[in-house]
Amino acid sequence: MTATWEGEKSVWKREVGAANLCSKLKHSVEQVAYLLSRTDLFEPFTPFTLRLVAQNCKVVELQPGETLFEYGSPGGSLYVVLEGQLEVARGDRAIAIVGPSEYVGELSLVDPGVRSASVRAIQSTRLIEVPQSVFEQYLRREPESLAAMMRTVARRLRSMLDDTQRAYEQLHMQVHDMLNLLNVLNGASLVADALPQSDPSQRYLSMILQARDRLEEMMRSSLRRVRSQPLGYSRVPEDLVALVEDTLRNDLALHPDVRKVQVVVERTGSLAACPCNARDLRRVIANLVINAAQAAGADGLVRIRLWQENGRAYIEVADTGPGVPVPLLPYIFEPRFSTKPQGTGLGLSSARLIVEGLHGGKLSYRGSAGRGAKFIVELPMS
Repeated sequence: MTATWEGEKSVWKREVGAANLCSKLKHSVEQVAYLLSRTDLFEPFTPFTLRLVAQNCKVVELQPGETLFEYGSPGGSLYVVLEGQLEVARGDRAIAIVGPSEYVGELSLVDPGVRSASVRAIQSTRLIEVPQSVFEQYLRREPESLAAMMRTVARRLRSMLDDTQRAYEQLHMQVHDMLNLLNVLNGASLVADALPQSDPSQRYLSMILQARDRLEEMMRSSLRRVRSQPLGYSRVPEDLVALVEDTLRNDLALHPDVRKVQVVVERTGSLAACPCNARDLRRVIANLVINAAQAAGADGLVRIRLWQENGRAYIEVADTGPGVPVPLLPYIFEPRFSTKPQGTGLGLSSARLIVEGLHGGKLSYRGSAGRGAKFIVELPMS
């Protein structure tokens, strides 16, 4: 940065900074240019370029709770906060709080695709909007400053990746410790050995032991992936009707929401064994049935239908609930998106990963708002 630039910034600070920059009056070009220069993103650019940018920016005002942009909406502008605070979120999960002299939407300057998060005002907030077209027209004139801007964006992304990596490592440390705690469930086998086989408790003890074995395998598989020890993905022919019924009988028999509804299993035609990973497919079935039971509510109906055609196997899970509102359909399979107060937003995204990413199948929604939901699992027979 040149001495001339530093001197001009000093003048800006005395003259423009002395004014009430966040007054209710319309900001001047000089004020907007000065405010942009205070951010690490725009600091490398010359006053001349920032004035050109400022001429094509506008000030946006938001009321508390008002949305700036939604996740998945088209990108196109960067926003610098003048005063107030913004919440950046994905579904119900808050990612960051952004305050004065900070900014959101910077990726839209280099890639005007869709927004990767939603942003709303926590309190009355005023922002400078920098359109992507302004970036293309003016900021590219200063290659060195532009490179400095890209380095700033890269540092922010690297910091986000580091935070994600730390969270990932902490999660798998917890998985390791949970794996040790599973040993407590071995006590169920001791109790089972001490009871006669005719004792009604034997069924529940058997369910506990089966759940323990599945949890252990899932945890060990997760830890293997962390250590980069892939073992391939096992798929063997399975009777899907038997798999669905066993999931209902053992995995979901004691689930409080599933116990409140009627669950019906239907098959259409003769069904051949379908190659799949039974452990993971049980997770898909369980997630879909639990979601359906919660949507249907007490005394509702969940219908599971299985059929095969054209070399594909199908499992349809339908409920008598309200269905998914049309505006939410683009997001239902996104990680951490949930409409439930205590929901994690991981059930459907996990199911889609298993069905599509690991089995080469398809998971789709074909319900309609007000007429219940239908999720269909489609699996290749070969």
